[in-house]
Amino acid sequence: MIDMYNKDYLNEKSKVNIEILDEIDSTNEEAKRRILAGACNDFVILARKQTAGKGRKGRSFYSPKDTGIYFTFVHFTDDSSETVLKVTVAASVIAANAIKDALNIDCKIKWVNDLYFNNKKVSGTLCELILKDTMNNSHNAVIVGTGINLCTEDFPDELSGIAGSLKEKIANPGSIDDIVIGYANGLYDFFETNDLKPLMPLYKESSLVIGKEVELSDASGFLDKGIVTDFDEEGAMIIRNLLGEIKRFDSGEISLIIDGE
Repeated sequence: MIDMYNKDYLNEKSKVNIEILDEIDSTNEEAKRRILAGACNDFVILARKQTAGKGRKGRSFYSPKDTGIYFTFVHFTDDSSETVLKVTVAASVIAANAIKDALNIDCKIKWVNDLYFNNKKVSGTLCELILKDTMNNSHNAVIVGTGINLCTEDFPDELSGIAGSLKEKIANPGSIDDIVIGYANGLYDFFETNDLKPLMPLYKESSLVIGKEVELSDASGFLDKGIVTDFDEEGAMIIRNLLGEIKRFDSGEISLIIDGE
């Protein structure tokens, strides 16, 4: 457990208002409640603990008190080109950059958005799009929820061989604030331009899967298997399957064997 968050410093340096909560079920769910209540300006919620943290595909995100960054950025927009895939890819690069700047370490990215350090998952992001007028909102609302394991230990059995943390690299609590500021400001700047292209070179450079064989599936089951050759400008994955066919996938989940990256 570590000291978490200097509120004054965070809001002095951040381009968007940041609110710190002691405990919440899920920062994404709290964001939805605020949208329903009429929020209309961009905001960030940080929680010191989540009791029901959310991950992709209906999974939970383990969120014990003061061991991780539990973060949700909400952006209101009328831009219909801000797709969940595009925002998710951007968020992974921006989070990796924020960690790099604060801790001087390089995280790898597993498509679409998971960050890995020392072959263990240390961060995941769940992006959700709330369309205009569906929750009393006069604009589309993009919700970017991210968890980063800072010093989390004693993971549940189902995570113990998969999840890791950045504990060995955190020299002082101030670096945690710097991760939050770098991430919040990076997302703010991305939403100002809605341009993924400048981020794609680093996304590819940081990829855990380019050149590797992966198996792709979705809720319906197996989709394809092959070598990841590239990502396009929208963040979709390009693979060469076992028949030599080049295919593009903009959704799904991949599995692979991590072999020393």
